[in-house]
Amino acid sequence: MPRNTAETGSHPLHVSLVAIPEAVVSTLSGIFDVMNAFAVLPPPGHAPSGAPPFRVEIVGLQPGPLELASRVPVIVQRGIAALETTDIVIVPSILLGPDGWQKGRHPDLVEWLGAMHRRGALLCSACSGLFLLAETGLFNGVDATVHFGYAQAFQSTFPKVTIHPERVLVVSGEREELITSGASMTWHDLALYLIARHAGATAAQTVARYFALQWH
Repeated sequence: MPRNTAETGSHPLHVSLVAIPEAVVSTLSGIFDVMNAFAVLPPPGHAPSGAPPFRVEIVGLQPGPLELASRVPVIVQRGIAALETTDIVIVPSILLGPDGWQKGRHPDLVEWLGAMHRRGALLCSACSGLFLLAETGLFNGVDATVHFGYAQAFQSTFPKVTIHPERVLVVSGEREELITSGASMTWHDLALYLIARHAGATAAQTVARYFALQWH
């Protein structure tokens, strides 16, 4: 189970930020900057202990350049084949095409997501990132949220998942390890929730003030 760095003072939690061609760059880069704030910003960006609570990496099928849905290239820092464990997985917003979400496009990623969950990782989605996570089957029969604009398409594709598009953040699972955020900028709430959960409320409030993040 993911460690709480605020309580244990252990090594930083590893955060895997998943990049796929359907991902939206603004959500991916925003989450990266906020979760990585403790490592790059001067006080008050540092955690109270001075040790960054998170180590964030952009991960994908293979390392190297990847063009996202926004047609902006990013660098995948590590391929999933080289990553046996992680503490937190975050799938950012994705952009659906006219044909909707095509299941089965990323079988290796779906298999890896399931393996990370079995090894104790939190699985998180921002906005429409739930489309990829739902392919694991782990969200069947549990509560989740997704962008309201994609709610009908999601329900048609994954009828076994109970979605609440009106909700900002939903935490589910036996160990509260399945975490989803709703429309657009509610990724702020996801990031702040993760910071508060693992680094404490004071750290989350500090980051919210620093970036002028909005609590929805």
